[in-house]
Amino acid sequence: MDLKKTTIVAALMAGTLVAASPAGAKTRLLFNIFVPPKHLIKAAIADGWIKRVQEASKGQITVRVPGKTLAPAPRQWGMVTDGIADVTIMYNVFERRRLTLIQMSYLPFTVPNAKAAGLALWRTHKKHFEKAGQFKGVKLLGFFYLPPGAIHSLGKPISQVSDFKGLKVRVSPGTPAKFAEALGGVPVPTPGIKAYEVVSKGVVDAMLFPPSDTYSLKMVPFVKHTVLVPGGAYGASFSLFMNQKKFDGLSAADKAAVMAASGEKIAEDGAAMDKLNEVGLKALKDNGATITTANAAFMAEAKKRLDFLTKAWLADAKKAGIDGQAALDFFMSEAEKAAK
Repeated sequence: MDLKKTTIVAALMAGTLVAASPAGAKTRLLFNIFVPPKHLIKAAIADGWIKRVQEASKGQITVRVPGKTLAPAPRQWGMVTDGIADVTIMYNVFERRRLTLIQMSYLPFTVPNAKAAGLALWRTHKKHFEKAGQFKGVKLLGFFYLPPGAIHSLGKPISQVSDFKGLKVRVSPGTPAKFAEALGGVPVPTPGIKAYEVVSKGVVDAMLFPPSDTYSLKMVPFVKHTVLVPGGAYGASFSLFMNQKKFDGLSAADKAAVMAASGEKIAEDGAAMDKLNEVGLKALKDNGATITTANAAFMAEAKKRLDFLTKAWLADAKKAGIDGQAALDFFMSEAEKAAK
């Protein structure tokens, strides 16, 4: 969808916006959400933030959500910076060229759970990344994660890296695809909303997903074996941000209300993702899938093969003027503490 069409859609959607707080408020924010209305990102993250903003502003801020997204998922940044919406949630991999530093969040073996990783990323950004100015043009409000990615086999069990060889693996682009390829698999990049199709039709032999997604996307019946990877086969982070000019134009009280609803509170809402992950694991087990944790030999070989991802990110951090190793060490320490 080009900008003109997106603007037209935004205008047409004006009559179908759903108010999330009282109609008499003085400040109105348009919050675009690209996921379906019943998705947990909407229910746990977006609705949680909206409720807190309403409470912190004592009803002076109204947040509205379009009935349908005003731009495709990969165009959330431009949609907000162009002023089509005021606030959005974005899957950070879509801006990997702009936001090189927070691509650290996609590295394998770094995510104990969604809540802990979200807290650690926010703290790492404030301490190490913020000064690089990569979020220029928007007011960053917070981060949250999906649960750590796991390996799901639709056929033979996977207990060692060599079992991966030749498997066709449903993946998301980026780190998940590189994970599968580095271990000898054949990546089959597929959007999450289309994963059921390739899985149910037997197009792939395995998939990389948090257990929560196998449940929410109705793929549990096809999974025979699940391998949990300590720290995750990959991480998946999102950001919540506002148009900078819109934020700057708010009153001091409204700015305070927005920020009171943001920061670590957004990451803490990620606990809902962890709860859904437990539901997914139980569903897999109840359906007869074996649930194992990757053994020491698997982890040692996988880390060896995937070390290039960390090295590449450290090089990007250096280009941005950041001590990447210090930032990564800080993140891991904070994630470990938050997970306790």
